[in-house]
Amino acid sequence: MSALARSKSLAQPPLPDFRVRVAAAKRDRMRARLITATQDAYLAAGANRTPVIDDVIRQAGVSRGTFYKYFDSLDEVLAVIGRRAADEMLASFDALFAAVPDPAVRVAAGPLMALARAAMEPRHGAFISKVDFVEFLGGSDPHAWIVKRCLIEARETGTLKFESLDAAMDVVVGTSLEGVRRIVKRRAMDDAYVREVVTLVMIGLGLGRRGAQRAVTQAWQHLQRASAALHWWRADVGRSPN
Repeated sequence: MSALARSKSLAQPPLPDFRVRVAAAKRDRMRARLITATQDAYLAAGANRTPVIDDVIRQAGVSRGTFYKYFDSLDEVLAVIGRRAADEMLASFDALFAAVPDPAVRVAAGPLMALARAAMEPRHGAFISKVDFVEFLGGSDPHAWIVKRCLIEARETGTLKFESLDAAMDVVVGTSLEGVRRIVKRRAMDDAYVREVVTLVMIGLGLGRRGAQRAVTQAWQHLQRASAALHWWRADVGRSPN
C-alpha cells in the first residue's frame, strides 16, 4: 500500500462493528416489545384492575430478569408510553385548534381536551398521568412549544393576564393532570366538574368568570364539530358542558 493510500485509510473513521449494531437493534426490539406488552396488559386488565409487572412479562413472554435489564420499574415504562401519548395529544390539539382565532378558546381547549379524553379513554389518561411535564415541556420537541405558544399569544393580545409563563403553564398543566387522575379513578365524565375545572383555570389566568365560561363552551363546541376525526371520541360519553 502506498503512503497516500495508507494515509487515506487512517483518516477514514472505522466502520461500526456489526455485532454492536446487531446488539443495539436487539435491545430496541426488546424495549418495544415490553412497551407494547405494557399497553396490552392495561387493555386486558379492564376498568377495575391495575396491571403489575407479572402481567407485562406474561404478555411479553419474557422473564422478570429480562424486564429489569431494560427498565427499572413499571412506572418507567408507563412514563415512556405517557410521553408518546402526550406528544400525540399535543399534535392533535395543534391540528384542531391552531386556526381558532380566539386565544382564550385555544387555551381552554387544552385542558378540556385532556379531561374529555381521560373520560372517554381512561387508559390514555392513566398513561398521561405518569408524565413529568416539567421535563417534557421543557424539551426541544416542537410539540413542547404548543402550550407555551398558546399562552404567550393570549398574553400578548391582552386576553389573559399573568407575569410568569412557568407559573401559567403549571396552572394549566398541573390542574389538568389532577383532573385527569380524578376522572380516571371515577371512570366517568362529570360535565359539571370538567366545566368548572377549566373555567377556574381560565379565571386563574386573568379572565372573568363569564369570559371563562364562554371560552370553555366555544372550545367544547369546536371539539364536538371535529369529533369525527378523533379516534378516541365516544358520543355516549361526550356531552356538552353547558
